[in-house]
Amino acid sequence: MRIVIAFMALVFVLGLGSAVVKARKGQWWEAASVFLPILGIDLSMLDGVRWKNLPLLWVGFVVAAAGFGAEGYTYWRTRGEKREQASE
Repeated sequence: MRIVIAFMALVFVLGLGSAVVKARKGQWWEAASVFLPILGIDLSMLDGVRWKNLPLLWVGFVVAAAGFGAEGYTYWRTRGEKREQASE
């Protein structure tokens, strides 16, 4: 149990550091696409370890889905920019 919580904390801190670096560069969608899935998965795992707070599990899934949506939007946006640069 302690190993799982330590691993979740490590992943959370590394993801938060990466998101802060991207946010300081003004890349807000990329920061959200890094941080939200990690936060959602951590919330889901924390609830999965306890199985006492089922709404926390669903909140984790929703936050993770929002993060993956932000990641998809970021990919779609950068793909369009690359296409415009190639056509010039």
